[in-house]
This record gives sequence, structure tokens and C-alpha cells, in this order.
Amino acid sequence: MLFMNAAAARTTARPALSSRRSVQLRSMPLRPTNRARTSLKCAAAPGSTTVSISSDKGLRQRVVARAAGKRAPIVASGGAAAYPTDGPLTMEQQIFKALDAGAGSIILLGATAFSLFLANSPMGQAYLSVWHQHVGIGALGLNLSIHEWVNEGLMALYFFHVGMEIKREFIFGSLASIKKAILPCIAALGGMIVPMGVYLGLNAAGRAGAVGAGWAIPMATDIAFAMGIYNFFKNRMPPGVAAFLLTLATVDDLGAIVVIAVCFAKGLVVPYIAGAVAFTAGLFAAMKANVTNMKVYAGLGAALWYCLLQGGINADVAGVVAALAIPAHALAPAGSNAPPEHEGGEATLLDHLIHVFTPWSAILIMPMFALANTCITLDASAIGSVITAPVSQGIIGGLMIGKPVGIAGLSMLAIKMGWASWPTGMNWKHLVTVGVLGGIGFTMSLFLIEMALVGQPEAAVSAKLAILVSSAAAAAIGAFMMTRFPVYVEKKDAVVNA
Repeated sequence: MLFMNAAAARTTARPALSSRRSVQLRSMPLRPTNRARTSLKCAAAPGSTTVSISSDKGLRQRVVARAAGKRAPIVASGGAAAYPTDGPLTMEQQIFKALDAGAGSIILLGATAFSLFLANSPMGQAYLSVWHQHVGIGALGLNLSIHEWVNEGLMALYFFHVGMEIKREFIFGSLASIKKAILPCIAALGGMIVPMGVYLGLNAAGRAGAVGAGWAIPMATDIAFAMGIYNFFKNRMPPGVAAFLLTLATVDDLGAIVVIAVCFAKGLVVPYIAGAVAFTAGLFAAMKANVTNMKVYAGLGAALWYCLLQGGINADVAGVVAALAIPAHALAPAGSNAPPEHEGGEATLLDHLIHVFTPWSAILIMPMFALANTCITLDASAIGSVITAPVSQGIIGGLMIGKPVGIAGLSMLAIKMGWASWPTGMNWKHLVTVGVLGGIGFTMSLFLIEMALVGQPEAAVSAKLAILVSSAAAAAIGAFMMTRFPVYVEKKDAVVNA
């Protein structure tokens, strides 16, 4: 997971629209990202939000352009935003354009490299000690280390973002239709079960050094990194691949969240659990009443977070619960620049909140998580353990073998049995490529290490290095595989491999 972030990555899977007032457009060139380069011309009737687009090759598409006194991106149906080129972009548009281009992934990689550098520099001990400094209110049980504040505090906001993405997919997106969702859901199931099986096989009871507790670590896919790599080569893949990968990774995230909530609870404190239940009921009562004041959800969500933290359940789950309680059909506040889920529709409160949280997740939360969780001291023993330690072997085998086998194998079985059908334009080669990209398990896998390997620092170091190695290898292999595909051009329901 989820990170350039999931919302930025979604521009490859659906239109991204902007702002809330209609504008009239003069003819201007557009460059659709998933099509062959061609000159498109736009025309809109006064007062209309629908713009008809035609090309010299007869390709006709529809876009919706909206603006609130700002320069809005123009979006071709089925492609990513094509920003106007006849004037400067606003700061907000520049940020989202950079995130669409993969800036989030680059920032996250940079934070990881910087953390590794500092941890192995002469300042290493001082850098490591910073994360173990305790701050907070001891009387309330909130005297946490900075590392814990990142993992239990900032990551709750990240999970709030992820939870809203999941809810939007279930209500409005690819998971709203069983027919569309069944194949990526089956693929996600295979991509979770098979890697766990590979891990357990390599960490069988009785094997020297086996760490069975890490069974959940290779089940996760980092949606942002996977989509970030995909975005560099999306012109070589059918448009359906983006939606397939996005849906698969969303279901994968949901599975990881369930595992965190159910399997890693410990030392439950009944009074706090009862309080958590009460605040959860309050959140969903507010949703039922269609409350749109975010202060209500923030207050109840913070109280839920505190009860879970004190009650023995991972407090980050509070972010997901609060996200699921946001009213799905409430409209975005006036003046919101959030793109609606579907072209021509009104932006919802979910759209608005996802739009607001997207840059914070990509630019602040995820880099902070990487800084806090990849400060690994490298020595001969640690590096050697990547090859020799069963926990490392299980993670590398689970991500690099289990993921592609599980995703592609179970998907092809479902197609062969008639349970599902191929997405438009996809074939088995694309499916295997998606399976390899699914082996990029950076963010959520690192988070699962913190949950699963508590009190096992040597195993945790080996596991983190295995995550870095296998994720980098999966990204490189997936990128290479996509370079072998010809440029994909779709025209009038025909596919031309240029």
C-alpha cells in the first residue's frame, strides 16, 4: 500500500475532473495519456458542462470541464488529466500533476534512502535515539515514543484515507458491480493466500530460525508503488489493466486491515473495548443522520482511536472505521476542487476528503512512516540474513513467487471455470505482469512487520531488508516486462499494436 497515493494513481483508471462551475473552452490541443498522440479539439456550448472532443482520426470522447475561478485540468474519458498548457497552473494543480506523474513514489523512495543513510552514518546512534524519545501526556497513557506516534497516530490518518478509498470503490467504483469486481477480487484472494502459504512453507515448525509469526507480512501490495511503476508504462497496457490492478490492491488493503484488526489484538481491556463500541455506534449514527460536519467525525474518531490504543487493538483501525462512517452520498462543500467519481456527476464529501488527504498522505505521512521504519543499521550479519534467514526467505518467496502465482494462477482458473471473464484488452501476459507488480509490498508489509515481529528485533531487521530487496526486484522486473509490450492504441473498439 496505498505511496504516491491511491487517489493520485486513480487517474489511470477513471477520469479526474475538477472544481464546481462550468466554463466555456476554446479549441486547444490535448494529449491523452492512454492513447496514441493525436490532436483533439474541444468545444462547449455556453452554460454547458459537457464538452465534445473529436480528433483528426475520428475518435470522439466526452469530458467534463469545471472550474472555480481557477485553471482546471481537462480530462479525456478513460485517461489521466491533461492540464492546460496556455498558462500557469495553480499551486494545487502543480502538486496533483506531480503526484499523478509519480512524485509520491519518488519522495517515499528518497525518504527510505535518507533514513538508511542516516542510520549508517556517524550520526546513526543519535538518529536512532530520536525515534525512541517519548512525548505526550503520561497521565492519559499517551506518553508514546516518536516512532509510536508515527505508527499509531499519523498512520491512523493514512488508514482514514485508505478507508475512504475503499468505501468509494464499494459505493461508486469498481467494487460496486459484482460482475466487474469478481476477477480482481479472486486475484486479490490468490495474492494473499499463496504468499502466506509460501512463507509458512519456508518457516515450518521445527526449522532452525523459523519465525512463523510473520505469516501475514507478504500478503500486502503497496498500491501507490505498484501504480507508480505502472504509470510509467501505461501507454503499453490496455486501459482495463489500471482498473484491475487498482481494484486488486484495494481488496488487498482491505484484507490486510482485517488481519491487523483481528489477528494482532493483544491484552484486551474490556472497559476500553466497550467505549470503542460506543464511539463506533456514534459514528454510524451520525452517518445515518447524514451529518456532514467533520468536527463530529473528528471528535468521535479521536475518542475511538484512544479507546482502541488503550484497549489493546491497533489504534490505526479507528481511521478505517471513521472513514466507513462518512456519508457516501453527501455533496462536497461549496468551493471544493475535488473531482467527482464519475464524469458529469457532483463531487461528494468522500471525493472532497480524499482530494484533501491525497497530498498529505503522499508528501508527509508516508515519508514520515518510511523515515521511522527503515532506519536499519546495515552490517555483514544483517545483509547476510536476507539470504539465509527463514523470515527473509519467506518474505522474498512470498512476494516474488507467491504473489504472481496467486494472482495470475487463481485468476486464470476463475476464467477457465467460467466464473469471470477477461477485462477489455487484457490477456495472460498482462495478468502475469500485474502479478509481478503485486509483489511490491513496501508500505503495508513494513507496517505488518511492526505488528507481527514485536520483541524480535533481529527478525524485524531481516524482514525489512527482505521487503526492500523483493519490492525493488518486483518493481524492476515488472517495469522490464512492460517495456516488452508494444504501444497500445485503442480506436473504435479495435486494438492496434503500434
